[in-house]
Amino acid sequence: MTSINTLNQLPEGTQAALDLIAELDQCFITGFANLDNQHHQTLNTLLRIFTGTPLHQTLADACTAIQGNEFVERHFTVLAAVRAALQGSLFDTLLSQARNLLGRKEGDVIIAENDPVEVPEHAQVWLESVRHWLMEIALVGYARLDTSTLVHFTKTLEQIQAEPHLIRQAALLTGFYHELVNRVPIADSSTIPIYRWVDLWTQAMVGTLHPAVLQQPKTISGTLELLGLDLRHHAHLVSFTAYGLLTANASVQQVRITLSAYKVDVISGDQIWLLFPHATVLLDALTQNQVLHLNDVPLLPTGDLLWQRDAEVGSNYNLMKKAAEFFSPSASKIFTPSLISPTLRHPVQLAEPVFLSNYKTSTNNNVLTLNCQDGGVLPIATERISPLSELNTEALSKSSEIFGLLRFDAGRWAVQPLAATVQGKTIFTGQKAAKILKTPPKTSTVATLQERASRLLRKR
Repeated sequence: MTSINTLNQLPEGTQAALDLIAELDQCFITGFANLDNQHHQTLNTLLRIFTGTPLHQTLADACTAIQGNEFVERHFTVLAAVRAALQGSLFDTLLSQARNLLGRKEGDVIIAENDPVEVPEHAQVWLESVRHWLMEIALVGYARLDTSTLVHFTKTLEQIQAEPHLIRQAALLTGFYHELVNRVPIADSSTIPIYRWVDLWTQAMVGTLHPAVLQQPKTISGTLELLGLDLRHHAHLVSFTAYGLLTANASVQQVRITLSAYKVDVISGDQIWLLFPHATVLLDALTQNQVLHLNDVPLLPTGDLLWQRDAEVGSNYNLMKKAAEFFSPSASKIFTPSLISPTLRHPVQLAEPVFLSNYKTSTNNNVLTLNCQDGGVLPIATERISPLSELNTEALSKSSEIFGLLRFDAGRWAVQPLAATVQGKTIFTGQKAAKILKTPPKTSTVATLQERASRLLRKR
């Protein structure tokens, strides 16, 4: 294995691509109805980059129209596709860099999409409404955005939230909408999280063209050892992804289990776990570090298991030892990595599992950092750790081992801890979840809301 420091040396062309994306994003601050010569030069540069690609002609048409103040939805869907393509190229390059560093064999990282599934006609109307709303945002620009551009989208959003075919779009749009509403009007454009907001805009726009549809699963039986949990949430949604190793048919595969639930902002703190009663067995197995015996569980080609509520609990295992055996740099044990759908190829989706030890921690410019024995330096992505996690900066600063995910954000690599050894004890996100589910508080916001909802349904 080469030094961790090689992660600080970005592959050739990476920085140029990041810079071009940043220049394109400036158009979204100003608004495409207000572009100046510098913005037009950015569009021309973008066009040169895509010369000879399948997107070149449609991008040329879009650039010509926008520079001539002709604004139609299809031109903005092209811009979204182009920006997504740049991010996809970065994803491939950076993943190759990480796997080479870790001594892992490079193989397929993406899967082919299913044939597009016909979205119901009423849902197609809502997707058209989404595209129109996103175009309005792009025309006005984030610096000039006000509530009048946003509030009329509420009814469409409610319809999308109720449509099972559009659950992923609903989750994305709900978070994006409320994030914008909570920030506008914006007094200082320098405070705009522009990269994030254009990312969300791009993903939302691409999602209207090809709504995400689950691949066809196969059923599989085997043993599952959970190694960590990534918890994410905002005021209206909570989601977690459990990472583990599935042993089946004499091979080991990295798998994920993702569960999500809508919430209201009054459901906060540890009560979020009460939204996942169907995951009690799963979370208890993680807490106790016990093997789960799965029988005919659906497994997607991406390596995503579809949780079925029940599983048989088996023997105990050592979480950190298991992580070290498979995910240490140049580890001898082989596993099949998870894959990703083409529409999700974006640097923010990079999540390469890694086990690290033989390091010391330090804080530089308020950034907690791992100083590895080989001289390598790797920041800890503390901003990715939920405030509800049992892991925190103080604990991590005293850690001797970390199992986590290599992440790429803001032009740099960092490690997001999922579990850590601290003074001989293993600490990980979700450690208290099963206890909360098995012995919920006598009074909770979740129980109160469920009772009120039940009363309303009975009255109907």
